[in-house]
Amino acid sequence: MAAGRPVLLAYIFEPSLVADPHYDLRHWRFVRESLQDLQRQLAPTGARVYVFFDEVIPVLTRLHDRFGIGTIFSHEEVGLRSTYDRDKAVRRFCRERGIGWEEAPTGAIVRGLKNRDGWKEHWQRVMAAPLAEPDWSGAPVAELPQDWYRANRGADLPPAWQTPDRNFQPGGETAAHRYLDSFLTERIARYGRSISKPLASRRGCSRLSPYLAWGCLSVRQVVQALDRHRKTAGRQAAAFQSRLAWQGHFIQKFESEDRMEFENVNRGYDELPKNVQPEHYRAWAEGRTGYPLIDACMRCLAATGYVNFRMRAMLLSFLTHHLFQHWKAGAEHLARLFLDFEPGIHYAQTQMQAGMTGTNTVRIYNPVKQSKDHDPEGLFIRQWVPELGRCPDTYLHEPWTMPPLEQAFVGFRLGEDYPHPIIDIESTGRRARELLYGQKKKATVRTEAERILGRHVEGMKNEQ
Repeated sequence: MAAGRPVLLAYIFEPSLVADPHYDLRHWRFVRESLQDLQRQLAPTGARVYVFFDEVIPVLTRLHDRFGIGTIFSHEEVGLRSTYDRDKAVRRFCRERGIGWEEAPTGAIVRGLKNRDGWKEHWQRVMAAPLAEPDWSGAPVAELPQDWYRANRGADLPPAWQTPDRNFQPGGETAAHRYLDSFLTERIARYGRSISKPLASRRGCSRLSPYLAWGCLSVRQVVQALDRHRKTAGRQAAAFQSRLAWQGHFIQKFESEDRMEFENVNRGYDELPKNVQPEHYRAWAEGRTGYPLIDACMRCLAATGYVNFRMRAMLLSFLTHHLFQHWKAGAEHLARLFLDFEPGIHYAQTQMQAGMTGTNTVRIYNPVKQSKDHDPEGLFIRQWVPELGRCPDTYLHEPWTMPPLEQAFVGFRLGEDYPHPIIDIESTGRRARELLYGQKKKATVRTEAERILGRHVEGMKNEQ
């Protein structure tokens, strides 16, 4: 706008990304709702976002050939290998045609970072910087001829994307601010005692993660809003800000070592054997493992796109530690379910919770203990596993301990109404501890752990 050239606002849905195994209908519906909200906000200014459904290079080619592109403005994406490859193609396209490309950093994430020296201070500076306030009044906004746009926008958006689902959080900046305001003015008071609970966390946590993941809000906006409410938020403010800083830490970790999308971040774990049992994997993915909290969480995720952090860690631990399946298939399945799927956080957390770093404590979650600790009355379990409705509270967390006579008395039959456990967590947990802790002592894991710390932890010497 400063150069006086007209600005075209565009969003491109890429068929290749839509088909990527990490994504699901829920994601694209959320994005479409977010674009609708943006269109409503832009309407008074006379601007609009032109939406295309085609691959990026063909869209840019048609725009450049017809109208000419001076500069492309976007953000630096911290994404999957597929989006990195697309960005390389865009870079070649711009270079070949003499088009400028200006990318704004994503939060405090630094491309090409070799170590973390000074990164915390950098994060704080970025969070404290003034928010951008674009002035659209009088801006030279480009308009595409309607006939040309209809002929060149690509395929129509699928009807399913245009059908709201009240089980999921709605997309858009307006909804994001509604969640932010209600959290900072009211719900944050319950944050500390809700964060680990599968039911209470649905209201007591911020629920801002989809809006951060899909760009409806920036972390800087949230941090600065938190600063304005720090007095009323009390001691919960520091706990919440710590989570916001960790969000950036994990995205930066992925940016600096994106091979973790495909490989163990610590190569010393490559030699660990994995089970290949498709039926166990399907039982986990479909929520029919025979462990009530595991099944309730997976079904809740499928229906709503959300469970809290502790439950996510437990689901991944069950898959990789108790079932001893590879984290990769589980990572893609959970990505499809998480409405707030963000590649950097997702893969850095996957590697950590699966115990593949060699630098973190290996947490092997016991789903029965988690159930008793965080859903003691079984309210969350009964909501999502209704076939346990006739199971008495005494046996709800471990229905396999219910004697046959009592099953008959209440009309509940294990193996018919609800499955037997697919594994014995005592024996699988013991085996996982032996394997993982044994491997952690090996020289290959220790050497890799030093490399990882040097690259991703501030103040550690980087030998690379």
